[in-house]
Amino acid sequence: MFSMLLVAGCGSWTASSLAQDSVDIGELEVTGQSLGNGQMVQEEAAKSRSTVTREALEKMSPTGNGIDKLKYTPGLNVSSDDSSGLSGFNFSMRGMQSDQVGVTMDGIPINDSGNYALYPNLLGDPDNLAEVFATQGSAEIDGPHIGSSGGNIGLVSMRPTKDFGVAFKQTLGSNNLQKTFVRLNTGEYMGLSNYISVSKTQSDKWKGKGELDAEKVELNSLYKFGEGNSLNAIIKYHKQENNRYATASLAQYRSNHQYEFAETPVYNANTGKLSTASYKTSVNPFENVTASLTGRFQLRDDLQLTVAPYYYWANGGSYSAYGSPATLYSTTNSSGNYDLSNLNTSAGYNADGDPVSGRYYRPSWTETWRPGINSKLTWALNDDHSLDIGYWYERARQRQTQPFISLKADGSPTDIWADSNAAVDANGVKIQGRNYFTVTPVHKLFIQDTWYATADLTLTGGLAYEYSERDGNMKASLYDTPEKRNATYHEFLPNFSAKYQLDTENSVFYNLTRNMRTPPNYVLYNAGDSISLDPELSWNNELGWRYASDSMALSATLFYLQFENRQISSRNQDGDYEMLNAGKVENKGLELEFSGLLPHDFNYYASYTYTEAEQQEDILYYGVYVPTKGKQVASVPKNLFNLSLGYDNGRWYGNVIGKFVDNQYGDLTNDQSIPHYTVVDMNVGYRLPVNKNYLQSATVRLSMNNVFNREYLAGVNTVVVNSARYNGTGSTYAGAQTPYYTIGEEQTVAVTFEANF
Repeated sequence: MFSMLLVAGCGSWTASSLAQDSVDIGELEVTGQSLGNGQMVQEEAAKSRSTVTREALEKMSPTGNGIDKLKYTPGLNVSSDDSSGLSGFNFSMRGMQSDQVGVTMDGIPINDSGNYALYPNLLGDPDNLAEVFATQGSAEIDGPHIGSSGGNIGLVSMRPTKDFGVAFKQTLGSNNLQKTFVRLNTGEYMGLSNYISVSKTQSDKWKGKGELDAEKVELNSLYKFGEGNSLNAIIKYHKQENNRYATASLAQYRSNHQYEFAETPVYNANTGKLSTASYKTSVNPFENVTASLTGRFQLRDDLQLTVAPYYYWANGGSYSAYGSPATLYSTTNSSGNYDLSNLNTSAGYNADGDPVSGRYYRPSWTETWRPGINSKLTWALNDDHSLDIGYWYERARQRQTQPFISLKADGSPTDIWADSNAAVDANGVKIQGRNYFTVTPVHKLFIQDTWYATADLTLTGGLAYEYSERDGNMKASLYDTPEKRNATYHEFLPNFSAKYQLDTENSVFYNLTRNMRTPPNYVLYNAGDSISLDPELSWNNELGWRYASDSMALSATLFYLQFENRQISSRNQDGDYEMLNAGKVENKGLELEFSGLLPHDFNYYASYTYTEAEQQEDILYYGVYVPTKGKQVASVPKNLFNLSLGYDNGRWYGNVIGKFVDNQYGDLTNDQSIPHYTVVDMNVGYRLPVNKNYLQSATVRLSMNNVFNREYLAGVNTVVVNSARYNGTGSTYAGAQTPYYTIGEEQTVAVTFEANF
């Protein structure tokens, strides 16, 4: 399969895949403590960067996804529906939303190719991660992203071990959580080593009815040959069938701190017809495969070529019915695209005795096919200069539909995967609520020179040219007449950085980077003149200082980002993404990270972030200039603080971590906010003494999230322009809209037993 991919030229790599060169981790056996339980390492990049190591990952909750593992990292505010790692999540980084940050998994870009959203199913199995890193302000010059206006996150899988071994983990926890994970390492034979892992996770939702169910399979093969040559092939498969969590308005949360979808469907007493849906229709089935092949070839002592094809396929959707399910009648306006004469009228359905006729499960369904290739040539020109030249190409295709699937008498879908039982018109044509097909070809060329000016001073300068196209085909649906639309975006993106090593313990750096975010694909299909929207552009400035010794590490970074045409992502009540344009925005602030060792096997870790994300313009909305100038961007807390006290004597380990998150606004006018909150997590583990002849290691772990069972709103899910009414001249006004929020999870406990044979 991978040889076919390579020949076809479908692939990519980026800084995250290059990070694997320094990550050759098998089964970790800790013999003593390290700085901050592995939460902070000595970074060498001339830019802000934080890395969560395998040691830190092992000492966190046994579930969660790769982004959840960054929740104590400076600059990031992560909120998740629950701790299973299978449900929805959001994060902001230096005032940027998650769909403005490029994320890669082993070099594969995993932001949605259309709207840049991130989904937990695409983040791999956290048990196979070697590290997770974040560059908080700068998109990597070689990063395969068109939607990153600042910042990059990389998830790096561990490599196969050189020795044969089996890893087994079993986790049991609150809400009937069960996770079983098994990984088989074949060991190395003639330069080839492999592992295959399988896992199954099941859980009840922590609020309301519903279940989460996911299965993962991963294959990782590494072949080393010659001097400095290698091929690394990785395939990841995920399938889930999950019930969704409901988000809540501030009023809904105040009336019920566990606000959720209805537990039972409601039927009209007079007609017997289904009038209000339940959790049964609010589901999120998804299936995806990612495959990559990273080849590194040492052509000469001073010349290395990296070529990495990849392929990404995803298929799934979701539906959230807060009230009545979708309806479809012969009188429904079809925009002239369908002959609905075969359907009954509303009155006819109400009189037919069938409780669900005329009512439907209507998921927003997306299927994506995404091949690409990235290549880079690294040439050590001389002792002072190293030159990187590269090219990335990708051609993503995405089909977005909205079929009407019939319901069972109990109000549940007849097919949650939307493959069958779809409503058709009199001509047998499947009826769609939306019907888009988007092709997005992308080209990116870059060159970068690293100059070791002196033994202590390193200067780096680079230039990338990015070209992307949105080729949209709006096919016939209930609301759209067929039309083809096209938009093209291109920009030169320079960068410069300097690092100076003051002495063995102190260094300073400065970084300046130009970033671009191509508008999401739905600007092709939105009403009005959305297609004319310019790309979001930003200048990222960073000035930092790092101190590192054997017993302590400290970093401090000042950042300043200037945005043009700032795009704010939101969602409507159906969960579909919408975009708000906030114009010019300035983000500025401070990040601090501090870690060290204490006597008697104790250690500490702390991070603090101050962020001002200030809008520079009032926004014209429904003919009214609403007062957004000088206001904080929605969902961005000004203050974040994390403090951890840990212990590790090689046999026992433990940590207690407190997290403070400041107020977060739900609207761009700052009329409504959720209060600040503090939660405390705790992790304890015991490494059992084992006989190495039969068992390499065994550990029992206990994790508790939200130790004090705090009730709180964790983050903003739906951002609006204004939550209060603003009157314009005459009869014009911008009506009040409702922000919706993620409810923080109650206290959860998980116990894990793991063994390595």
